[in-house]
Amino acid sequence: MSRIELDDGAFAKFQDDFYDLLEKYGVSHIDCEHVNFNEICEIRNKVVEFIEEEKYLIKNKQYRRSNNE
Repeated sequence: MSRIELDDGAFAKFQDDFYDLLEKYGVSHIDCEHVNFNEICEIRNKVVEFIEEEKYLIKNKQYRRSNNE
């Protein structure tokens, strides 16, 4: 599926907000030394991909998300 990528500034803000949200709900401070850092980054990247795809779909209303994805 196509997507509209977040620019560097938007990605950095999203990442900060995402980590803050996890920490707000009990995840210990997130940095590259966090025991689950790789898993956290995978989840972050999936959420970013979803947001970027949604931005594309909103702009290109002739397309829609397949239920198979």
